Amino acid sequence: MATNYIHLSKEKRSSIEYLINQGFNFTYISNSISVDRTTISKEIRRNRYIKNSLFSDYSETGIKRAINSCEKLSKPPYCCNNCKSKNFCSKYHLYYSATKAHNHYLDTLSETRKGLDITKEEIDQINKNIIPLIKNKKQSINQVFINHPDILYMCKPTFYKYIDLGVIGLSNLDLPKKVKYKKRKRNKSKKYKRELALSIGRTYEDYIIRINSEKKLKIWQLDTVIGKNSDNKVLMTFLLVETNFMVIRLLDKKNVECVNKEFTKFKNNLGTELYSKFINIILTDNGTEFFDPIHMEYDLENGEKLLSVYYCHPNSPEEKPELECNHKYIRYYLPKKTSFESLTIEQVKQIEDNINNIPRDILGGKTPYELTNELYPELVELLNSKYIAPDDVTLNPKDILGDNNER
Repeated sequence: MATNYIHLSKEKRSSIEYLINQGFNFTYISNSISVDRTTISKEIRRNRYIKNSLFSDYSETGIKRAINSCEKLSKPPYCCNNCKSKNFCSKYHLYYSATKAHNHYLDTLSETRKGLDITKEEIDQINKNIIPLIKNKKQSINQVFINHPDILYMCKPTFYKYIDLGVIGLSNLDLPKKVKYKKRKRNKSKKYKRELALSIGRTYEDYIIRINSEKKLKIWQLDTVIGKNSDNKVLMTFLLVETNFMVIRLLDKKNVECVNKEFTKFKNNLGTELYSKFINIILTDNGTEFFDPIHMEYDLENGEKLLSVYYCHPNSPEEKPELECNHKYIRYYLPKKTSFESLTIEQVKQIEDNINNIPRDILGGKTPYELTNELYPELVELLNSKYIAPDDVTLNPKDILGDNNER
């Protein structure tokens, strides 16, 4: 097994499965998820499984028989996911599934870490001859490794592992140099976040070129608003720039899964045709919760691209000013450091409706609700947005949250 294999996240495996199913080649997939194409190749060949009642999923014998029965399985994509003949093919089939692949990876990882490659006699020898040198004479690990290669035959990381597992008579406190190590700071120059965000073709520069070359695009801005740092719940805000109309959703957690869940609801509520009609571009920031643009962009049933996602530069809220400006209205109800844990979906909907019924100078005195209802009444109806009479609009948090909104 190669030692330079990149450990993929479940999200990246899901992207691989989806893109294979749509017939994209390894070069396209590698560019989309920012890993080398050889990593894609290794991932599929390691984790493809045989779908046959005669063999277990990862039977080496079964997989070899499948490869021998069909020469296509010796070539990319090394599986039958997108094969047009699979439904009426009598040969053995190999498939790639993100869920199965991730579970197989975890099982394999667990197996490789089981057991200790050291005997009781060898442990006794280390405890008798090496431990006193470190504990009593304060010799360094490097020093004892140099002087006693006959006893310390393993590598240093393995020796540290035995210490952590309590196999030999040392603790980390006996290793003053080790406990003084500070946690390594991340190199801020590395674009690790952007790589995860599938940034190719989705940069802010790409966005500017697009909006300058095409007219009448329906542009939305996307972000999250947090309460207390200790909270799980956050608000996801989604704003139609043309009318300042804002949709607010309560997420159980600030992660990809919860964001994807909401966009699945948008697609289901609007239907893919209207979803694509009313949303042409989404501009968002670099939060990891937005690192699955494919889920927002595509109809996952047929692979049709519905819209385009673009990412602002890191720490550049000024690149989506309309949404940032609208956040100030949320803070009337939920000042900074207010806990969101007791918020309900109904309360968040009330906040959304009140904000959308506040008139704006930038809209010529109209409210976001009024202008959106004039231009896109079908959108307003499908999102269940409510009209609130001018004198009934409230910015008083007690009117919506009562006296129990936690600070």
